[in-house]
Amino acid sequence: MTCRLPIIFSLLFVAFCGWPNAGLAEKLFKYVDDSGNVTFTDRQLSGSKTVRVDQVEKKEPDQRFFMNLRGTRSYGTLQAINQYYGPVEVELTMASRENVTVDKELPMRFVVPPRDEVPALQVRQQRKFRSFSYRYSYSVVFGDPAATHTPSLPYRIPVPVGKFFRISQAFHGDSTHNDEQNLYAVDIPMEEGTPVHAARSGVIMDVANDFFSGGVDDEAFAQQANYVRILHDDGTMAVYAHLKLETLQFPIGTRVIRGQMVALSGNTGYSTGPHLHFVIQKNAGMKLVSLPFQFSGANGQGFTPREGMVVAVN
Repeated sequence: MTCRLPIIFSLLFVAFCGWPNAGLAEKLFKYVDDSGNVTFTDRQLSGSKTVRVDQVEKKEPDQRFFMNLRGTRSYGTLQAINQYYGPVEVELTMASRENVTVDKELPMRFVVPPRDEVPALQVRQQRKFRSFSYRYSYSVVFGDPAATHTPSLPYRIPVPVGKFFRISQAFHGDSTHNDEQNLYAVDIPMEEGTPVHAARSGVIMDVANDFFSGGVDDEAFAQQANYVRILHDDGTMAVYAHLKLETLQFPIGTRVIRGQMVALSGNTGYSTGPHLHFVIQKNAGMKLVSLPFQFSGANGQGFTPREGMVVAVN
């Protein structure tokens, strides 16, 4: 069981260009079985009553960061606009330039606060009446690299009260927890539709909520996991992944409290079976890394999650 999420994006522009917008259309089937259980899938099922068939578009999470040129191409300012409900770090460079000057040394890195915009770079045509050109590119990573992981309490296990769950993969898991972003992740198998609760208070920074299928085909499903990314007060972030289609309980930007239900578990994206993938991450300088953490036990004492452990919230 694994989680592969789009946490970095990069763009290359020639002078200035727009954002591409494309999607893949599929059919979404809604079924109800004899027990009244509702299922959404991208394929027809036997033995169930078809309630509705919709033509849908596989929608990537909304990009909420933009680099706009203010002024003209020959005398303008690149403005970094962050519409996420959390900070982002940006790396900006010029891939090439001719007869153009800039006001800062490149490449450059800077942080844009949440819901804010900053002037990033001034671009000037150096000699008038001569041709000029430039290409700039930038990459964006969630979070502020100055963040320090300082939780005041061990993390609440993100499962409903009174039910027992077995951890199938924990820190340094041999199967898929072997890259920097997931080295300290935890996988908890659970039936689709199980309530997922906030392990720590924070602000919903980013979500993917519109995917409805999953499987082990890396190429087909690697970027199709529903998830919610919650920004904590210390600048670290929790990711809850493989969530069920359109079950997020709050809009982006909402502050959720430790223990609140945030979504329902699912089996979307690159996944070997229904489960919750949970990880704490921080920006370590234009890259996301996972962080070790502790869950809160029955007596409030922290414990390190390990593969095979049976856990519960009382």
